[in-house]
Amino acid sequence: MSGFSGASGPGLWDGLSGPSGLNGLVGGIHQRIDADEAMGWVARLAEWDRYQGSAGIADAADFVAGEAERVGLADVEVLSLPADGRTAWWTYTAPCSWTPRAAHLSLNGLPSMVSYPAQPYALAANSAATDGEMPLAVPRDSRWPPGALVLVGSAAGLGPGLFTRMEAEKASGFCVTARPDRTEQAGRVELPGGSSLFGFSVFPAQLDELLRAHRRGERARVVVDVDTGPRRMPVVVARTPSCPAEEGDACLLGAHLCHPAPGANDNASGVAAALAAGRVLAGRSLRRPVRFVWAPEFVGLAAYVHQVVEEGIRPLPSMAVNLDMVGEDQRRCGGPLIVEYGPEYLPHYANALVEACVRALPPAARSYSGAVGCDTWAWRTTPFVGASDHAILADRAIGCPAVQLGHWPDRFNHSSADTLDKVDPQELRRSAAIAASAAAVAATADGRDADRITQLLTRWTARRMTACLPSADGPPSEGLAVARLTRRWHYGRVALHTLRPLGASPRLLDRQAEFLAGLHSTLSSAWDDGLAEQRPPSPRGPGLRRDWPGPFNLRALMGAMAEKDRQWFLEELTVDRGGCYAAAMALAQSIDGSADAAAVIRIAELDSGIRPATADFGERFLAAMAGAGWIEEVAADDVPELGADDVAAAGARRIHEGGTA
Repeated sequence: MSGFSGASGPGLWDGLSGPSGLNGLVGGIHQRIDADEAMGWVARLAEWDRYQGSAGIADAADFVAGEAERVGLADVEVLSLPADGRTAWWTYTAPCSWTPRAAHLSLNGLPSMVSYPAQPYALAANSAATDGEMPLAVPRDSRWPPGALVLVGSAAGLGPGLFTRMEAEKASGFCVTARPDRTEQAGRVELPGGSSLFGFSVFPAQLDELLRAHRRGERARVVVDVDTGPRRMPVVVARTPSCPAEEGDACLLGAHLCHPAPGANDNASGVAAALAAGRVLAGRSLRRPVRFVWAPEFVGLAAYVHQVVEEGIRPLPSMAVNLDMVGEDQRRCGGPLIVEYGPEYLPHYANALVEACVRALPPAARSYSGAVGCDTWAWRTTPFVGASDHAILADRAIGCPAVQLGHWPDRFNHSSADTLDKVDPQELRRSAAIAASAAAVAATADGRDADRITQLLTRWTARRMTACLPSADGPPSEGLAVARLTRRWHYGRVALHTLRPLGASPRLLDRQAEFLAGLHSTLSSAWDDGLAEQRPPSPRGPGLRRDWPGPFNLRALMGAMAEKDRQWFLEELTVDRGGCYAAAMALAQSIDGSADAAAVIRIAELDSGIRPATADFGERFLAAMAGAGWIEEVAADDVPELGADDVAAAGARRIHEGGTA
């Protein structure tokens, strides 16, 4: 009997496009997702300022826990963790307790021109309390009067130099337009926990009015009322009820719970999609449990995973799907649904499965004849970046393959305009259906299903390999294209082994591996150099080894960098925030204890699909890591001679033996 069949019906894999195949499973789950209920959850969550150590996130956590119980999930619990700014899980430090009550900025005794919470995002996170009049100043002033409110033209101006000067000249706070190109958006601004400064994020017109007041020599009246009394950081956990709790988790569905109000797409939509998936999965008969985690982004999940790993509470899940910004109205927000693959160093069937679930969604419309499905929405796949919670799970130190569903670009992200009207109920429904379907397959598949996943994985790998062929425009370099082809081949053939624990036929696995080997040989002949550059180069210099605990934490690394390195990196982030972040993550995750600096840079480029903003970015970043004491060199004689197969196979074994990297 196959996993999705019920007591006597046909199996899941009776034809991928048949009524009981993957299309039937995804279509059935999609039909059961209640979009109206999910939108109600988004609306409720958007009412709370969900700062990581605040009263608002505590209320949101209690609400999510109550709804998780109502939809039928089991073992629902709100974990209470420190929010003291000191407790650390690896390099992730607990947030400070900080709950904003109100803030006002006015001129000449007139009614407030900036008022929080009426104007969302107006108050910078972790602002200090204040109450008084203060002079206005701008960065170009030769000298600031004590207690000045500094007016800054853009977020790029909020650099370390400005804060150093504010401390030296005893400024009280700042006012910035973080979105100067958006007339009615206040962008997110964040101060370090425990800061003695306050900050306002305002509309461009409001900053212009303040600048005119500065030229007239006027003063501003500022009131900031915050509660910094001790609070706790909540993490909500739950599981599906239909199988024993001691069974290893087949999948983890996660969504970060934090961010200021309204935060409708980021990330009330992800929280709601996970609840919607939970309702559907709670009503199914599963062989293995599905775990749910709603936590403050990065630090909350790090705390939870630290507890699981260090205390050995339960094995890590076999795979994970992270839901972050999954409800965007694509026309209004400007970006497609993104399936962000898990990293190349963790071969697994999860990437192929999640993508297949997207493809299996029922089309939103059909052609004139009805013969062809025609969707009115778009989706894309991207390489692993790790700009959300899935980075914790997928890190080499943890070793849980994690795929993310999200949207990018989003013109309203991290701004006061991320409101309920930017959420599309049908997009939210699709995202919840994809996550629930992938989790259902992982939690219910038996040997017969595993054989079908094997075929699905082989086809997915073949598509990725053929995508490396030279295009009419030509690849960036033949050597790079051949190397990427070979890495994708290695990924696919090692990922096949992750289906053995599900009972996949060894004979079928061998046949599919032989097919991929033949395809690799055939595709390699498309280049004159053939296989000359297919294998990663042997380390020419000392190998690089991680010397930081737990999952990689870019913010903690920046705090450990020498001042000149930190200044350099902040400048790079200002030029290209997304590309710089992705390059840094790829470089850090390519450090495996074997590859030397040149190989780390090459692997990072192959796996991320991007080139650093400057030619020497990779070398400079690795040098900064070394200077911070985060990597150490391994003598060439001590570097193990591991090929790509060895490294990837070791990762696959760790995943399915319940260990960590």
